[in-house]
Amino acid sequence: MGSILEHYRILGVSVGAGLSDVTSSYRRLCRIHHPDVNQDPESVELMKKINIAYSYLRDKLRREMAFQQRQSYPRPSRRYAGFDTRFDSRKTNAETETQARSALNAYFQALNACDYSGAYVYLSSYDKHHISRESFIEWRKSVARLYPMRDFIIFGGRAAVSVTFGDGKSYQTYKFSTEITEEDINEGKIQSGTITKTVIFENGLWRVFLGYKGVVDLTRGFDERFETRRKRDIARRWEEYYTGLYPEYDMLNAAGLRKAASREIYRQKRFGGSLTFTVIAVKAGNDKGNGQDELLRSAARTIAGALRETDVPAYVGDGVFAVLFVELRKKNAGDIIERLIQKIRRNAGPQLGQIAGVDYDISSWTSQRPADIDSMNKVFRKFGKKM
Repeated sequence: MGSILEHYRILGVSVGAGLSDVTSSYRRLCRIHHPDVNQDPESVELMKKINIAYSYLRDKLRREMAFQQRQSYPRPSRRYAGFDTRFDSRKTNAETETQARSALNAYFQALNACDYSGAYVYLSSYDKHHISRESFIEWRKSVARLYPMRDFIIFGGRAAVSVTFGDGKSYQTYKFSTEITEEDINEGKIQSGTITKTVIFENGLWRVFLGYKGVVDLTRGFDERFETRRKRDIARRWEEYYTGLYPEYDMLNAAGLRKAASREIYRQKRFGGSLTFTVIAVKAGNDKGNGQDELLRSAARTIAGALRETDVPAYVGDGVFAVLFVELRKKNAGDIIERLIQKIRRNAGPQLGQIAGVDYDISSWTSQRPADIDSMNKVFRKFGKKM
């Protein structure tokens, strides 16, 4: 019992707290103690304890919720076990809801097991008419690359208004709330969110109704998550700048570069195109004093000004800059880098420009040979850096 109390104490919640309170407290502690935010060496060990406490209490509370749900719904009779093949108005609401819930549970079980073809089977005829099996599988694979599902729990359940398709037929529906736990690859943490799903009764079977009108509609919500994250990252830039680098240069640190690169790598794998990664090393000869400082500031101003709103620049430190060119061929990127180097020397002034040492390396990837973080790190390590 002492260990359970310790978990509650670490998360700062009372023993009677519910799952929403535990999750809110966990997210608040992550924003304070996560190593990406808190530079205190003890934050790593503290985050481990926080993660262990949250995992334990989350699973404990979910088991309790699932048990309460099972107790509140009677088991369906043998006649109606599994999917019903013929809607019977004499069945109780509890029996009908249980069967609808089982269909949604089977759908999420397939998603959680990465059986996307199996999940497609549980979709309504409306969704299958507008979205092909291949498009659905590709979409789910794209989601799983950055947000792999770890767990889910279905709760609630209410009769909804009938759904009418293009053929004019109306279908009986149920709506359920589903809490999904997934891993955020970019942020490196586990997160939970609640969504609402509709299940309809058609052709004697319960089917999951997504309501997508096509591939664009299918991917819109996922793309909006990227846009939301982009705006949030911009708002957090102040925390990511290195000491002495002015924020108007709009430069990231190594962690910001990795996040930006992960986003563009995903887009390249999904939509094709080319990526070119360039690392530029700038040093003021043997002068390690003020001259080096001035040269680095000049290089930062030059690179940020030239690439603002077009590509993804990133300031790494110690005179090493990294740039990720999107939809740009290696040859064109090489020309741009040459002009940048000339501009860096010119902006640094005659004295610093003459003693400035500039070295760079370029690597390019296409849709036939997609990029990944490891392939970019091979270029980066030549200059003693790592994303």
